[in-house]
Amino acid sequence: MSTIGHPLADLCNLLTPYVTASSPLAMSTLSQTPGGTNTGAASSAFQPDTTPGLPTRAQCIEWYAEVAGWTPSSVDLAWGDAFSLYKLCVILQGIAARYARRQASSAKAKEQGKKMMPMGEVTWELVERCMAEAERARI
Repeated sequence: MSTIGHPLADLCNLLTPYVTASSPLAMSTLSQTPGGTNTGAASSAFQPDTTPGLPTRAQCIEWYAEVAGWTPSSVDLAWGDAFSLYKLCVILQGIAARYARRQASSAKAKEQGKKMMPMGEVTWELVERCMAEAERARI
């Protein structure tokens, strides 16, 4: 899937596994569901100092800033993280709906669809973090 939009969306999409790995809620719910990290499910592999050679979230942001010539603020990143997971929730809802209608094209559709509710809860956690970050930035 591809869209034309703000590069922050691409950065935050890349950072999604780091975000879910740093969320206790995601780790307690999504890491126990089948499917791996290809749909943003939490994986301890993205926690700091776990996977040798894997750049940190901060390193990815630094590289992005160097290439883009723009350093996203903490508010930008909080918003982008929440929006990225929201988009993932929409995709998971679509998978769940196709599974319910017996129109799913993947044998793993049932497992992927089950991630919709926990991912929604993690997304709401990020929305609340985004609102708090925006409030701090106003002070």
